Amino acid sequence: MAALARLDNPVLWQEFTHQERTAPRWMRRSSLLGIAAIVLILVGVPLTLQNDNAYPTMQLALFVTWLVHAAVALRAIVAGANAISREHVGQTWDALTLTGLTDRQILLGKWRAALWRVRGWMVALGVVRLGMLPVFMVGLVKTFAWYMCGQYTYTQYGASYYCSTVEMSWVPWAAVLAVVMTVALTLLDVLCCTALGLAASALTRRGSTAAMVAILVRFTPVLLFGAFTRYEIGTFSYRWWGYTPFALADGGTSPIMRLALPLIPWTRNQHLEAVPGLALSLLMISVFLLVAVIAAWAAIRRTGALPHSSYARKARPAKAPG
Repeated sequence: MAALARLDNPVLWQEFTHQERTAPRWMRRSSLLGIAAIVLILVGVPLTLQNDNAYPTMQLALFVTWLVHAAVALRAIVAGANAISREHVGQTWDALTLTGLTDRQILLGKWRAALWRVRGWMVALGVVRLGMLPVFMVGLVKTFAWYMCGQYTYTQYGASYYCSTVEMSWVPWAAVLAVVMTVALTLLDVLCCTALGLAASALTRRGSTAAMVAILVRFTPVLLFGAFTRYEIGTFSYRWWGYTPFALADGGTSPIMRLALPLIPWTRNQHLEAVPGLALSLLMISVFLLVAVIAAWAAIRRTGALPHSSYARKARPAKAPG
């Protein structure tokens, strides 16, 4: 990670220059539209909490988060897929490898540039995920109060007595873990998607083909475990959130939401039960990231890049005396 953050990389600065020269004007307007969309989400979704039954709001918070997550993943993949394939399509890859740059410099420079290109998208995903946590919390409390203390109670006396005996408290470790893992999973997923794009780009040497391959790889767990959950649980409902394999389909969003919930009769054991799903999501994305980086590095080495700088220095001929 420290090597990825370094700025003294000629490939990185070449990518920055290329981005500045080729970025169309409409991208600046799209950034403003993206900010407006995020503000609309953060304002519009909480407004639906005015209803007594807030269960639809909880569903809406999840759907909006999934939609933004999918958009960010696609954008990150495309950014990575164009980084290396552009050199092959433009027939500048051989010139790049002949400059004496090492495989590590090329890989980290291209990767860092792709991350820089999607930095705003990554922040947007993190903001939406964090913003939906309190919406999900309040939504569950309101739904519980509507269901147990209002709409579905037998008598007014019974409802008053039951609601007066219900205790609500917070689970500090779960709330902190939810916030920390929101930031960590967002960063890790963007790293993973850009790395998948880079690996596919280095292997296929064509941007469109690389994007399709990387999208297929990243979204296979979404389709696979989403279909499996549908088969095991049935139509979409709150039971999907508590099904551990479903966390692999939504990238850890549902376990994070469950961790942030307050402790009420409906959420007993929910916080501990959310940890395995969160761990599986973290493991899956980490494996994708590791495999993608190794594949990209191997493909760059195979296409002519020099080995690591320490080996390159050993291979340099000694200077002539005098």
